[in-house]
Amino acid sequence: MSEKEKKVFTVDELASRIGGAVIGDGKIEVCGVNSLEQAGGADITFISSGKHVNKLCESGAAAVIVKEKLADAKVVQLLVKNVDSSLIEVLNLFAPELTVEAGVHRTAAVEEDVEIGANVSIGAGAYVGHGVLVGDGCVLGAGCVVGENTKIGMNCKLDANVVVYHNCVIGNNCIIQANSTIGACGYGYSFIDGQHRLIPHNGGVIIEDCVEIGANCCVDRAKFGNTTIGAGTKIDDMVMIAHNVIIGRCCLLVGRSSIAGSTVLGDGVVMAGDAGTGDNCKIGDGVVVTTRATALRDFPAGVTISGTPARNMQDHIRQLVYIQRLPKMAAQLKELTKKVKELEASKDDKK
Repeated sequence: MSEKEKKVFTVDELASRIGGAVIGDGKIEVCGVNSLEQAGGADITFISSGKHVNKLCESGAAAVIVKEKLADAKVVQLLVKNVDSSLIEVLNLFAPELTVEAGVHRTAAVEEDVEIGANVSIGAGAYVGHGVLVGDGCVLGAGCVVGENTKIGMNCKLDANVVVYHNCVIGNNCIIQANSTIGACGYGYSFIDGQHRLIPHNGGVIIEDCVEIGANCCVDRAKFGNTTIGAGTKIDDMVMIAHNVIIGRCCLLVGRSSIAGSTVLGDGVVMAGDAGTGDNCKIGDGVVVTTRATALRDFPAGVTISGTPARNMQDHIRQLVYIQRLPKMAAQLKELTKKVKELEASKDDKK
């Protein structure tokens, strides 16, 4: 960022923007946000957990965002009700303002029957197919492709090289990051006459409002009906969602998690990194599938599961403890077997 673009705020100005209170010299200027370990004299940092308070004395930060006053702190304090919420606001204030101009780039190709709302930006090399509707305030990045009859709501952002196939629906305020693909044909084959034949996937994809999808993700279209992602769900990079999957509202899908065909996730489900499901599973509201766990059956609401195949996490941990004890138990069994043989030999001698 150039000096011209650099953003500078006093701590007092930040406090007025986010609704906080200042302890110390509020006239101090800051021009960035950083961690406790990496913050310099022009940065503001934050403490969201009490266990990090002792690191503040070693930090070079000019100011700190905290929930409660720190008695011995030598830096300016910005007291807020919720550190995480305030940090988001401050990061947004310091975010670089990238150039996004409304209009269609001269190298983009847009079919004549496309409906484009107000203040829409369509980037270089993009293609928008017949019958597409693009809502107000949308940004289609360079190289994006939007297939026939797809509908995109208001204030959506599709980063570079996103591909949305035909007959898909994207709600309002959605973000799809670079190189992700929405609506590709699902992976469904039948073995007929000595060969695997692709089953037509004539359904679509529905992405509801306020969904965010990371880079390099795939959401396959349904065989019939729709693959659906519920409102408020947030999806990390490199996540695979297969055909006819239904994902509830406000779910979290962490990187490289995979949802197999026709699986249903309830509201608020968390899929940790590398977690997955088998086909046709029903995962209840609020279930947490831990890292690298694979759900191969249905699970009721509210449980935390781990392992492959996944089971209740407490049961899995108990089993792991037993496995760790196996070498000692094997040695004990060997010793007991030896003693039994000795006792049997002693009985034989007395006969």
